[in-house]
Amino acid sequence: MAGKIRAQLIGATGYGGLGILELLLAHPNFELSTLVARDDAGKRIDDVYPHLAGRCEMVVQAPDSIEVGADCDVVIFATPDRVSQQYAESLTSRGVRFIDYSGDFRFTSTDDYARYAERHPSIADNNHGAASLLGRNAYGVSELNAEAIAGAPVVGNPGCFAVGIILGLAPLYRGGLVDDGFVIVDGLTGSSGAGKKPAPLQHLSHLNDNVVPYRVLNHQHVVEAEMTLGRLGAAGGATVDFIPHLLGTTRGILNTMHLTLTQSMSRAALLDLFREAYAGHPFVRVLDSPPTLKGPLGSNYIDLSVFVSGNSKRAVVMSSIDNLMKGQSGSAMQNLNIMFGLPQTTGLERGPLYP
Repeated sequence: MAGKIRAQLIGATGYGGLGILELLLAHPNFELSTLVARDDAGKRIDDVYPHLAGRCEMVVQAPDSIEVGADCDVVIFATPDRVSQQYAESLTSRGVRFIDYSGDFRFTSTDDYARYAERHPSIADNNHGAASLLGRNAYGVSELNAEAIAGAPVVGNPGCFAVGIILGLAPLYRGGLVDDGFVIVDGLTGSSGAGKKPAPLQHLSHLNDNVVPYRVLNHQHVVEAEMTLGRLGAAGGATVDFIPHLLGTTRGILNTMHLTLTQSMSRAALLDLFREAYAGHPFVRVLDSPPTLKGPLGSNYIDLSVFVSGNSKRAVVMSSIDNLMKGQSGSAMQNLNIMFGLPQTTGLERGPLYP
């Protein structure tokens, strides 16, 4: 493509929109055409987020003041569920590709979407508003679906918890190594995963020095994790019992996943399996030691490790990501690179931050 790829960003002032905005500003092949958001419309983005001073002075436009899909090559919806459905058919009919952060286009059938919508606390109607596009979309786990992502008019970015669960377990499910397809997952997450708008659950007095389990065995990201893992290779289905926990920290997701193997395997053999599965995938790091919440902080990496018990049949897999990067905007940037034929690492070269 001659010139830079022009991206219109819808939902520019939330945490997810800010994350991809920061990445696009530093990307050699993309430029922003329009910033759009209901909140803070009419303000300069560097007034909304002063850390952008000297980097971006664009004014945030109101949704009803612009045409979605105009003057751009791709639209990025960093928006809640059911927003992109309103524009999807119009965009694709005009040949404008888009990527969506929400669950609107993570599924390729109305039945699969309905299962997800029934679990989602803010979705009242499980009917899909752009059902004709399901099947033409691609699920945006880059390491598993790059070929489909490259040619799809619509890419559904995965849920943050789902990324860590799917990439942490894919080699085992693909090989038919998970007994009964059953896994128990304990997930720890920072408060930014709930977004920018304040809520009692995230009040400092409540969350500081606290760990809060929520949506126990009923989180919507389980649906995409079960569907993806259960359809890999020799898997034959997947059941994920998931308990998320909110931490008094800002960023990060650490998943600890417990399962029984279908055959005894040494830890060395399992680590070899994971390293072979992710050879050539630049953002997957298979570690000898347990991953930590801070290990991938600020980067698009996912850190993985696996352990076995004494009888070599009970296994524990651990994964760690930055929920706002590999769990959201980093994955979106990786998918955008794939969509436009660029190396997956372009614009994502920055490493983790420490301490």
